Amino acid sequence: MGWEPLPNRSGPRRLSEALDQVASRLKVPRSQVLKMVFAAWEDLVGSVMAAHSSPVRLVDGELVVAVDDPAWATEMRFFSTELIGRINAIAKEEAVTSLTVRVRPG
Repeated sequence: MGWEPLPNRSGPRRLSEALDQVASRLKVPRSQVLKMVFAAWEDLVGSVMAAHSSPVRLVDGELVVAVDDPAWATEMRFFSTELIGRINAIAKEEAVTSLTVRVRPG
């Protein structure tokens, strides 16, 4: 008896649905939330702050942001509550619960 695939009982699924299922298991937000944070960073923080910062990862509600100078770290920390609120409002879920800032000189 040879190998046979299991019957597909649910039919084809959209790739985004499959990615969201995997993301849930990895404790990362839905693919749309990740896209919004990483691809639209400048829209979220503005062009000046985006020139000095970038999102590094978003896992289990913690958004890690890298900045190029300690002064920008202070600015990002000051802005963190507003940024978390903005992301969660756009995402329509509590995707980000905390923000960690790391200085990485450019």
